Amino acid sequence: MKMNKTPDQMQDLPQSNADETVPPLRLLAKDNADIEVVSALLQDAIIPGADMLYDHGTRCFIFIANRFCWERPPLAGVTAEDGHPVHERSLCGVRIEGVHRVLQNGMPARREMALLNLLAITSKTSEDDRVEINLTFSGAAALRLIVDDIDVIVQDVEASHPTMQQPQHALD
Repeated sequence: MKMNKTPDQMQDLPQSNADETVPPLRLLAKDNADIEVVSALLQDAIIPGADMLYDHGTRCFIFIANRFCWERPPLAGVTAEDGHPVHERSLCGVRIEGVHRVLQNGMPARREMALLNLLAITSKTSEDDRVEINLTFSGAAALRLIVDDIDVIVQDVEASHPTMQQPQHALD
């Protein structure tokens, strides 16, 4: 798929919504409802396994995600060669505080070489008041973070860039 623009015209494309109508994402999640919003905004993010870190000393889990910008409309006046709209992706940093433990299920053996497709982030409090934040990836991979409470910072860390690939989900 190719964009319907010359290389010179590509330089004129918005790079982080140059008109500033939609500012870069910057959120603080403190409860289950906030996590639902974060999950919707990070759905279909691509996360390199090498860009995930659990720092036991500071008890935080950090990752960088190449997220599809669901909250932004397609780029105005730009279409792919096939006529489909051109959207945006942005690199986004996520920091989860107060992590006691990271459990994994179905993660690739060589995670540092993998590209993980984030499907959802959920949170729950168990009967014994243990708070869990769950990251679910395609291919049945998952991470469960046991945390003090919900304390998640989400922030775009780089200007957005055009993408011709919009994630699609089959309705079963």
